[in-house]
Amino acid sequence: MAQRSFVPHPIVVRELTVARVADVTPRMRRVTLTGAQLASFHRDGLDLPAFVSTGFDDHVKLVFATEGDVRDMLPIQRAHSIDWTDAEHRALRDYTPRRVTADELDLDFVRHGHGPAASWAESTAIGDSLFILGPKSSILFPDDVDWVVLAGDETALPAIGRYLDERPLDVPVQIVVEVHDTSAVQELALRTGDTLTWVKPGELVDTVTGLEWWHGSAYVWAGAESSALLPLRRWLSREKQVPKTHVNITGYWHVTADDAEAGEVPGEASAAGDIERLLSPIPWFAVRTALSLGILDRVAAGRHRAADLAAASRVPVAGLQTLLDVLLAHEILRSDAGVLTLGPVGEHVLADDHLRESLDDTAEARTILALAQLEGALRGDVAFAEVSGASLATAVDADADGYAERYDETMGFDFVAAGVVDHLGDARRVAVTGPGSAAFSKAVADRAHVRVVESAAGVEVLRAQISEPHRSFTSGFDAAAAGFDADLAVAALALAYRTDDEATEVLTRLRTASPRGWIIEQVAAPHDDATTPHAHEAEHGLLTFMGTGSAPRTVADLARLAATSGWDVVSHEPIGWNHEVIELRRA
Repeated sequence: MAQRSFVPHPIVVRELTVARVADVTPRMRRVTLTGAQLASFHRDGLDLPAFVSTGFDDHVKLVFATEGDVRDMLPIQRAHSIDWTDAEHRALRDYTPRRVTADELDLDFVRHGHGPAASWAESTAIGDSLFILGPKSSILFPDDVDWVVLAGDETALPAIGRYLDERPLDVPVQIVVEVHDTSAVQELALRTGDTLTWVKPGELVDTVTGLEWWHGSAYVWAGAESSALLPLRRWLSREKQVPKTHVNITGYWHVTADDAEAGEVPGEASAAGDIERLLSPIPWFAVRTALSLGILDRVAAGRHRAADLAAASRVPVAGLQTLLDVLLAHEILRSDAGVLTLGPVGEHVLADDHLRESLDDTAEARTILALAQLEGALRGDVAFAEVSGASLATAVDADADGYAERYDETMGFDFVAAGVVDHLGDARRVAVTGPGSAAFSKAVADRAHVRVVESAAGVEVLRAQISEPHRSFTSGFDAAAAGFDADLAVAALALAYRTDDEATEVLTRLRTASPRGWIIEQVAAPHDDATTPHAHEAEHGLLTFMGTGSAPRTVADLARLAATSGWDVVSHEPIGWNHEVIELRRA
């Protein structure tokens, strides 16, 4: 079940000015930014909060224009968040603040010589402007940490340096840093009891796994090239059994063939990756079956031959070999004279929990399987129900794992939920349903008493996420019978995974709870024949259709469902990341 160890912050677009430029080492340039927009400020009718960064590895997004004016690339600012616009020539890069004060912000750039951020850092001068966004959240440490490991390459030095300066935990630290050459070595604020090891490229993981494992509970943080960290992630999970709450491993960037040939450290994230090979249906089914049979886990635990795996899986070796051939062809496995080991893509599959879950017997995987019924779906069938024997909503509500899967998919709402407070008015007793109930409850904690109304599985998941007082839970949406006189009833991300009939049923139940209602959903833009959709958005739309028989809904679609359920739409307001609050009044 998901446990979110972070605190969200308002996302604000800020224009800052370069105050100083200095080289910390020949390999690292520090740019100091300042400006009135680090404090609270007013813009476009909005009162926007001061810059907040409480975590040592927070990320801010830097906005650049590969062509044209960068101001045309900026997102739309909302009261507590943003909405992205289409901008073909926008480039975004994530960087960790090295130092934060009330009136200054330091950013460190690895001087690798290419990429929009590195190029900007090489040429920038005092007085230049830079637009930044975020950070959107800061991590929260668990309570039981006795010592810390900080590991990374040069791109992780800002986070490591900030941790050592600010010491969010008063515990000893073991630090391992991989540098391109000795010119990248820099002074770090060590204390008695700390250890620091500088290593050459390629030695990071072996050095970390070779550290003395101190007594007590460890917290391990690492940041470097994404594929290089995969063995470390598996070692911590399998060999040391460090719980996920005590591991934070971040792929800061992805190496390309050109980077490897040049021997350079790029330091800026690339969207490309080997996982794209899984987009073909044949390797997707092959990996899914290999996980189901336990093949990848067995290979990860030791070297095996095909005959060994066939015997352990209780399948004929001839048939299994056809599966292994596909896994080998796509570098999910590798073979050395018939002895099988994990390939780089297989490492990704086992290290990426979300990817592995998406290939398992989850609602997401069953939605993909439903694509086999695409033609019938286009003729009016709900494909998910045809394949699974029940609707997607029924599958989500059936058990805690199914609901937790849907809950994880709503995480973006955490970063915009504060925007709902501006619309509460005099509502003080609120009944809320849907996977967004946890974020909603936290956002209105100081303003209203909330009753969360969900299935028994939903209540189990949400109860673990909501710790504030003045919360209550019920498994049936009959708020009046439960003795709760709500003056506002809210569907918080409760409709997107439901058919139109199921969504209408939820909205009808809202009417029994209160004469005033809200729909909070991430909405789609009206279809535009003149615009070519992004591939990810198009695929998401098709999977939504396979699951519910409905395309991603627009505000007009939701208003139609509300009217069918006996509501009048009073207004609707964007709150960020394409989320809207639709105000309803009982007709």
